[in-house]
Amino acid sequence: MKIKQGTWFIVIVMMFTAILAQAQNSGDWLENTMYSSGKINVVIAVISVVFIILVIYLISIDKKLKKLEDRDKTKLT
Repeated sequence: MKIKQGTWFIVIVMMFTAILAQAQNSGDWLENTMYSSGKINVVIAVISVVFIILVIYLISIDKKLKKLEDRDKTKLT
């Protein structure tokens, strides 16, 4: 079953929204250290960038693999 890229984008956005909502309900230590100094924004930004790069990389590998499979099928027939 194929899932379109738009669907993946929606899933990713919903996941980060849930993570942010959970982070806002955290305890005092997190509020005092990460929120007050603004470091939580940097952490979320870095995690988001790494995750997006990973997803893009996996999609590109999938496309390359499909091309190889199609080329292999045409050679066999």
